[in-house]
Amino acid sequence: MTEPQALHELGRSVYQLATTFQQMIEPHRPALWRYCLRLTGSAWDAEDLVQETLMRAFARLTHWQPLEPRAYLFRIASNAWIDQQRRTRGVREELDEGDPTTAAETGGTQVDPAETLAAMEHLVGLLPPRQRVVVLLIDVFDFTAAEVAGMIGSTEGAVKAAVHRARSTLRAAADRPEPPRVVPVTRPSSRVVAAYLEAFNRRDPDGIAALLTDDATCDIVGLGVEYGKETIRKYSLADWAAEPEDQWAELGVLDGRETVFVYYRTPEHEKALAWLITLGTAGERITAINGYYFCPELIRYAAERLGVPAITHGYRV
Repeated sequence: MTEPQALHELGRSVYQLATTFQQMIEPHRPALWRYCLRLTGSAWDAEDLVQETLMRAFARLTHWQPLEPRAYLFRIASNAWIDQQRRTRGVREELDEGDPTTAAETGGTQVDPAETLAAMEHLVGLLPPRQRVVVLLIDVFDFTAAEVAGMIGSTEGAVKAAVHRARSTLRAAADRPEPPRVVPVTRPSSRVVAAYLEAFNRRDPDGIAALLTDDATCDIVGLGVEYGKETIRKYSLADWAAEPEDQWAELGVLDGRETVFVYYRTPEHEKALAWLITLGTAGERITAINGYYFCPELIRYAAERLGVPAITHGYRV
């Protein structure tokens, strides 16, 4: 039987490789996040898709063929999301070649992609999954139809026809109002969430630990997961309690999810968003803490909608 310590030591070696990988793909992270946001329509789903993409990309590093990092990441994100739609919604959309004249037009200059960009942010969810993928990759992220066809296992003609249909749908719906992204919350969803906020704003790690189940998890998204109340108290809660920043938490709803917004007060900013937290609960206990500290795109996205500055911390310690 493999001893836990053996896996721990192996993890140290993998961590060094993962750090190098993160440094190599870091220039492409902002664009990848924007793509995932437009694909999913939710900041939370976008962050999940980015993290899944990075895990898949890292796991496939043994691929023998030299790969361009940006296209590699976008390919994995596109197919991961299409597969997810098939599993969760039973969607099996295939692209067809369409009308040859339409496909040719889409690849030329007769259609102005800028006409649809204003509708992209909140209307792209109207499109079927594969149409959504191809129109974003071509009109927003500047891939060619041939490159997109290779990414999703289709043909260039089918991709061009799909882009034409997608643009038409978006233009027709361009006047629809954008739904609100942040909603203030005056009453927490449960007493345990209220107790967490109170303990957080007292800077009370023991008070937070007392709310956790024995087998609770703390996911520092993009960095690692702590398992068990004692481990969480010993490490992440202790580190948080020792932070010098003047900080406090407020509750709200971001893209449909109850969210703890953590703010810093600094010499430059009276109130700046520094990170986000979501909680999993069962009864009067917390089963999971998800800390979005090393997620700069998500922090900036939320800060923009809250109308406050953002303070970000990069992608890793």
